[in-house]
Amino acid sequence: MSPDPLRSPGSPDIDGFLFVGDSICNSDMFYLSRFLAGDRFAILLQERTAILVSSMEKGRAKKESCADEVVSTQDYHITERLKSSGRLELAYAEVLKDFLRDHGIMRLGVAYSFPAGIFQHLSPHFDLQILESPARRARAKKSPREIEMITSVQRACERAMRRAADLIASSEPQADILIRQGQPLTAEQVRSIIDISLLEDGCEAADSIVAGGVQAVDPHARGTGPLPANSPIVIDIFPRSKSHRYHADMTRTLLRGEAPQEVRELYDAVLAAQEAGIRAIRAGVSGEEVHLAVSAVFLDMGYPERDGCGFTHSTGHGVGLDVHEPPSLGEGGETLEASQVVTVEPGLYYSDIGGVRLEDLVVVRSTGCDNLTRFGKDLVL
Repeated sequence: MSPDPLRSPGSPDIDGFLFVGDSICNSDMFYLSRFLAGDRFAILLQERTAILVSSMEKGRAKKESCADEVVSTQDYHITERLKSSGRLELAYAEVLKDFLRDHGIMRLGVAYSFPAGIFQHLSPHFDLQILESPARRARAKKSPREIEMITSVQRACERAMRRAADLIASSEPQADILIRQGQPLTAEQVRSIIDISLLEDGCEAADSIVAGGVQAVDPHARGTGPLPANSPIVIDIFPRSKSHRYHADMTRTLLRGEAPQEVRELYDAVLAAQEAGIRAIRAGVSGEEVHLAVSAVFLDMGYPERDGCGFTHSTGHGVGLDVHEPPSLGEGGETLEASQVVTVEPGLYYSDIGGVRLEDLVVVRSTGCDNLTRFGKDLVL
């Protein structure tokens, strides 16, 4: 977090910036407070940071958060206000008004995602401006400690990928599916071994992708049922640490059996495009330039972009407290800065072949990038 994001160049003329929500769903709130809570609370960002929590969370917030000040809704008599109004939202809005006034607020910034009902309650009493969250730009550049945390999750991701690959390698192609211990090997079984591995490493993944054959033509298809033999299987794992909340992200395409020539050619093209994208990354280059470098390789190798097939998505995205966050490596992608962590994940998708995607996680540096990914890139198991 920057020392004073409200006073950075180009900041609007406001007295403070207010967040209301929970810090499990709202990563900006966790970033600014380092307080993880599933219940609603408020953060007021000024030169000092104040948080307003329920009375039952006040003690924990004082111990765990990085806020300069912690107060509770009970300090503002929410129980009495609730008895008077009969509506929790009205009582909470009155508490917020007094909390803001106590901190000298007249002109208040809120994010685009700010709750509409609370905005409506506050707008008659304060000059409200809907602005980009001041945490957004600060979060894009990672500290050395943040990079360490992301790297630790990447190692857990790689261990999970290894277990998935080993499970697939232990199967045998029979006709057009993979058989293990006399039964079809399914995407669900592979996803389960991924989940177990991640849990053992203190991580979790909401919905890892294990998609084989034509299922992988949709880049975000979760994948279900028996896995195909002699056909590419896309495995995309994007875990998060259960303690520090940072993500990693990696994709590999694996095949058990005989790889058709057209699949090998597809794989070689994706690998070459990824290598070109990684070479293009450095501070001062735009995400769009990286994307164009990747697209140029596909075009040169005979895979032009077409509607609905081929290279159908951006080259990559930032990774941190959210698995998808700025900057973007795609059309309109902004200028990259040193210490940003981004993915490089080109792919090709054709309904008669399947999908191939490779994804590495890199740290942008002034003269290039550091690749945090150590997992190999062999297609055939």
